[in-house]
Amino acid sequence: MKTIKTYKGFGNSQVVDVSNYQGRENEAPENTKRGNFITFGFLDLNKYYLPNGEPNFSHADLLNIAIREKQNKDNAHKRIARDYKRKGWSYIPFPLQVDIKTGKPKNGRTRIRAALLNGETCIPCAYFDYTEDNKVSGHVQELSEGLIGNDGLVSRVTRFEDLVEAGISACKHGEVNEDRVSILNLLANEFEASRFVDETEFSDIADMVLDAVNDGQDAMWMPERDDVIEYLKNSPDLPKDAVFASLDQDIPKGKKRVFVYSAPSQSNKGRLWGNIAHEIPKGSYVALYTTKKFPSKMKKDYVEFMEYQDWRYEECFEIVSLSIQGVTLEAPKDRPWELIGVIPQINNNEHNNMRNYNRLVKLNDLK
Repeated sequence: MKTIKTYKGFGNSQVVDVSNYQGRENEAPENTKRGNFITFGFLDLNKYYLPNGEPNFSHADLLNIAIREKQNKDNAHKRIARDYKRKGWSYIPFPLQVDIKTGKPKNGRTRIRAALLNGETCIPCAYFDYTEDNKVSGHVQELSEGLIGNDGLVSRVTRFEDLVEAGISACKHGEVNEDRVSILNLLANEFEASRFVDETEFSDIADMVLDAVNDGQDAMWMPERDDVIEYLKNSPDLPKDAVFASLDQDIPKGKKRVFVYSAPSQSNKGRLWGNIAHEIPKGSYVALYTTKKFPSKMKKDYVEFMEYQDWRYEECFEIVSLSIQGVTLEAPKDRPWELIGVIPQINNNEHNNMRNYNRLVKLNDLK
């Protein structure tokens, strides 16, 4: 917790003063379920920058997993960042809420991402002390604070789809029974869903949650391809000789191209093989991510995706052997490509910690 009361920044180096929120303490109960307001202050943003000075947008604190169905795909933080530069800080919305014990934001992640985009090191916030409730799990309490904390933020208010996403996560990880009555109770009493949708929609939400859970879905980080590439560029697991370049671009001698693909995908299997074959014998690197919200199937999808590359490689040697009488060629055991890892996308402590440091998961370590 920063003890400063003023900060110079947010467009034309304006002086942002949290004393301007004086008297708005009465708004605090509207934005929380269990939090007790402590004080207005500034959240230190330095922990959300990588060692190279770039914002770490994949930090677990900043990913709206299970809170926003679209997560950060709408790029709202870019529009807000432009507003900060053009208009400066706005005192109109209630400040984002932060747990005074952990320093973790409960909402306002889009505003934080916008501030990071502009290189800010602090952002105004309201500190709360959150009391634990033994009636529901800590995970469900986190979901509640995230959903309710977004009540009243006109541009990013909690939506029907967000409640579905939170419901899925609560059932999978929050010790909520996977039955209709339990989910309806979760929506009405814990998530206070009537703030955001009509009560007649509760039934549809419950049905969608049950269908998704029964189908094996879970709340996961769903990055765009550009996000994955940016993640890889800042990963300590990226080999030193790796470069990102299309096949029509020349690369320095001694370097290897990195190919990034989503799996499962029949078309991507073929595309990857075409790229791998183009780089033989120099060799190449491969990194994978998924666009499917089925963590139980992830490892199988990745294994099958890479087994296809093995099959195509071995097929080439078989074709040559069949074409030349008296010649039998076997594919070398060493492959001219290396799967350097997969992106940690599951919403659990292990993957959250890995994302904080831009680490990759080895395929054999994926559970």
